[in-house]
Amino acid sequence: MHIDFVKLSKDKPTIGKSTQTKNTTFGEWVEIGSSNLIDNSTIGDYTYTGQYCFIQNSDLKKFISMAAMIRIGPTNHPYDRAAQHISFYNGGAYGFGHPDTAFLEHRKTIRTTIGNDVWIGHGVIIQAGVTVGNGAVIGSGAVVTKDVAPYTIVGGVPAKPIKDRFPDEIKTDLQKIAWWDWSREDLEKYYLDFRLPIEEFVDKHLPQ
Repeated sequence: MHIDFVKLSKDKPTIGKSTQTKNTTFGEWVEIGSSNLIDNSTIGDYTYTGQYCFIQNSDLKKFISMAAMIRIGPTNHPYDRAAQHISFYNGGAYGFGHPDTAFLEHRKTIRTTIGNDVWIGHGVIIQAGVTVGNGAVIGSGAVVTKDVAPYTIVGGVPAKPIKDRFPDEIKTDLQKIAWWDWSREDLEKYYLDFRLPIEEFVDKHLPQ
């Protein structure tokens, strides 16, 4: 939630208080809310998060809008073993040795991908390994356990499709336009076009 809009920076992310990041790269014009934890991830241009978001082993593309208290890519415990507790696979804090590096490294390879121009509502959980397509909407409180198709609105526990944002032809055309990859100059040039009815936007910008 934005209370006071701050002037963002093209060159470095604007990061809120008490946020911690590790092994993470950021694009341009990125805003990260307060009290976030982000690890082993990439955050694309113009993406922003709300407060108390936790992101692991994930690739977030461009123009993603995230509310507060969102969890993306949570890691799993080894529930097929005799003990699930962290002390038995990464027990340094408990005075144990021999971390299970193979298990820990494997968890990092299970990537979660969030497409361009996705809107993620308050309190959403998106499980590890899921892909959310471009232009999707994830309703507040949803638990996403399966891939979400582009331009689909989903909600619930587990999340299920509610409706499509646009007809199939419009969805296909928007993917071809891929405005999220436009240069800053083109974004400024066509800025007001984003307020046009969707059919007019597509007619104007669909590659010939």
